[in-house]
Amino acid sequence: MRALRLEGIGKLVEVELSVPEPQPDEVLVQTAATTICSSDLNDIAHNPFSIRLPQVLGHEGAGWVAAMGEAAAGQFAVGERVAAHPVIPCLTCEACRRGLGHLCSNLGHLGLDRGGTFAEYFCIRSDRLRRVPPETEMACGALLEPVSVCLEALERGRVGVGDSVLIVGDGPFGILIARLALERRPARVILVGRHDFRMQQVPEVTCINARRTADVARAVREANGGVGVDVAVMAVGSQEALDLALTSSRARGRAVVFSAVKNQVTVDLFRLHTQALEIVGACNDHNLIDAALGELGNPNLRLGSLVTHRLSFEQWRRAFELARNGKDEALKVALVFANGT
Repeated sequence: MRALRLEGIGKLVEVELSVPEPQPDEVLVQTAATTICSSDLNDIAHNPFSIRLPQVLGHEGAGWVAAMGEAAAGQFAVGERVAAHPVIPCLTCEACRRGLGHLCSNLGHLGLDRGGTFAEYFCIRSDRLRRVPPETEMACGALLEPVSVCLEALERGRVGVGDSVLIVGDGPFGILIARLALERRPARVILVGRHDFRMQQVPEVTCINARRTADVARAVREANGGVGVDVAVMAVGSQEALDLALTSSRARGRAVVFSAVKNQVTVDLFRLHTQALEIVGACNDHNLIDAALGELGNPNLRLGSLVTHRLSFEQWRRAFELARNGKDEALKVALVFANGT
C-alpha cells in the first residue's frame, strides 16, 4: 500500500508498505478520505510528541471495512462505511477507571504510536469506529474527531442559551467551534482572526480582524454591548490569545484553553481573583463521538464546506502546501483515495 511516512524533522515521504494485519480487537479500514490537521503539520515540523520514527502520520480518516480481527468479527460488515476516532484509551489506567478515557495515562493515537490514516489502509480498535450514514460524504466523515473535540471545548465552557461567546483563532477548529456554538442559541458569537477568507465561512457571527484592529479587546467588548463575554475559547495557543480571553471575560467568565500553548505563559492572577474567572483545559473529548456523529449530517453546520480542497493522494505535496500556507484560500484539506466518496 502507499503511505506517507515521517522519517525525520521536515521529512515526510511517500513509501510502499505492507497492508497491516488487524489485531484481534481491531478493524482494517481501506481509507477513502483523510484530512490534514494542524497537529500533523506540527508533527512534521517539530515532532513535539517525540514520535518514534519512522511513522505513518494522519489521524482524521474514513473509509470502508476491509477485514476484522477475531474479537471484532460480527461488529461490522466488510464494505461498510466507517469513520475513525483516533484516540485509543487503554481502559485500565486510573483515569480510564474514573471514566476519563480521553485523558488516559497510556493513550494510544493513530499517527503517533501506530500507523495513521495517510495510507491506503489503517487499523484501529473496533470501539473507535462509527458507521458513516450513506448521505455523508467520506471527507466529511473524516471530521468525526475534529467535531468531537470542538464539542468538548463548548462542553468545558458550559456554553448555553443566551451566552456570549468569544472564539480566538480562525483556523479550521476556530471556524468549527463557531458553527457548533451557534447551535446552542447563544446571545452572540464573536470570532477574532487574521484572515477574512476564513472568517467569512461563518457569516452569522461578529468577526474582528486582529490585523486591522488597534485594540482588539476593546473591539470585543464593543461588539458585546460594552461588556465582557461569558465564555472565551482559545482556538490558537499563544500568550496573546490567553491575554485576550481573560481581558475580554466578564465577572465569573470562563476561558477554555482548547489549543496547546507550547511555551510557558503568564496569567493575570489578580484579574482571575478579583473577577472570579475560570480557566479550564479542553483536550480530546469525553465520550462525545456519538454526538459528533450526529452532527456530521446537521445541515445547519455545513460541515462539507469546511473541507475546501479535496485532492487525490498523488497530489499530497500540494495538499500539505495548501494546509500549511493557504490561509487565504483553504480550511480543511482532504486527501481522497480512489472512489473516496
